[in-house]
Amino acid sequence: MQKTEKRARGRPVGSSDQEAKRQEFVIAVMKAIAERGYKDVTVATICEAAGFSRGLIGHYFPGKDALLLHAVGEVAKDFELATRAAADAAGQDPLDRLHAIVSASFRAPVFTPERVLVWVALASTSRWSPDLAEIYHKLNRPYRRGLAKLMQRAANARGAKVNPDRLAITLTQLTEGLWSGWAADPKTISAAEGEAACHDLLDAFFPPRREAN
Repeated sequence: MQKTEKRARGRPVGSSDQEAKRQEFVIAVMKAIAERGYKDVTVATICEAAGFSRGLIGHYFPGKDALLLHAVGEVAKDFELATRAAADAAGQDPLDRLHAIVSASFRAPVFTPERVLVWVALASTSRWSPDLAEIYHKLNRPYRRGLAKLMQRAANARGAKVNPDRLAITLTQLTEGLWSGWAADPKTISAAEGEAACHDLLDAFFPPRREAN
């Protein structure tokens, strides 16, 4: 009877407890990358940041590389979800949705020191890592296509002429460049200034957006 009760109370592999522990490792990886850079992260630095023993990683990930890739992938996924939610909350006007995406890109939960530094590490390292490049491309290419569609709709609604694909690349790379600039010199490039610069880009191609009351 006692054994039956213990089995009923137990959680299977893949339970919420296991996922919570994996997320703790993800947070530790983000912290370690932010402090040391992607290439210098080790199992020891991850465990130090997480407060876990080195052997514990093996219970949740095949190795360090798998953990690093998972953590970077989670950051990319969170960016996608947060910007999509911001666009949906802005309503149906395509220009409002574009400005909402810009705002979300420079505010929490997307824009935090750890997440920005992880993304900068991803962008700068993906050239030499096929696995990282795949994560980067899986987010960036659909993201740019989505921006281009919104830009074309905004242009059609306002009688503006734009090259939506080129403008989407411009906005994407401006955002990424400002993130990199903030990472290198946050005193010169603040999140607020970065956000304003991206809003200015949209305003230069489309009639000024409606100001909130």
